[in-house]
Amino acid sequence: MESPALLQRECEVLYYFMKTQSTALPAFTLVELLTVVTIITILSTFGLAATRGATEKTRTTRCLNYLRQVGTAIQMFTGESGGRLPSVDHGQQVSWTNSLGSYLGTNFIGRCPALQGYPEMIKVTYGWNDMLVASDTGEGIPMARVSQPSTTIVLAEKQSGGITLDHFHFRAPLESRGRISMAAFQSEVNTTAHGSKANYLFIDGHAESLSSNETRIRLASTNPRFLVP
Repeated sequence: MESPALLQRECEVLYYFMKTQSTALPAFTLVELLTVVTIITILSTFGLAATRGATEKTRTTRCLNYLRQVGTAIQMFTGESGGRLPSVDHGQQVSWTNSLGSYLGTNFIGRCPALQGYPEMIKVTYGWNDMLVASDTGEGIPMARVSQPSTTIVLAEKQSGGITLDHFHFRAPLESRGRISMAAFQSEVNTTAHGSKANYLFIDGHAESLSSNETRIRLASTNPRFLVP
């Protein structure tokens, strides 16, 4: 799209040309031409904003679809692993991505399409809720221990700083009542990955897009099952 300054210059040239032509031709004043240019510029701006909004919505939808694929893989894995969730452990080199790899297939892309600026070495931009593994062994807890599968998250979108981690560290900052501050949560989770929202996968397999305010409310709940199973 041409700049407003360039369009104005072209209008001035056109105005001069029309003034030098036969008086029988209908003429436009410079003010009228500049008004048209202004309207075109405004409409172009709205069009670009709408295009950006549609692109972001598409990325958010793709991200939710990726998470739902992982949710399905989790259900399949627990069904074949004695009802236990995948293990996550640094020392044993165990990752949920390895455990679920055979269920996700080769076409699965673990990088959220909306998150920009992540190094190429980071294959997966989703982090596992460390409250779903045993603190001493990293072994996945039994699914039966999760009291509210539709309320507790299993995956969220990582901050770009956690480049070597496949999981979060919520356990340490948790308060005695099983809560975590929004600041501590946001230090690891990108709560604005999609504009003012972020996507979360829950243990029952469904995925939601939550605003930062909605996330804050769930973290502060009197029955804090957002993180703690």
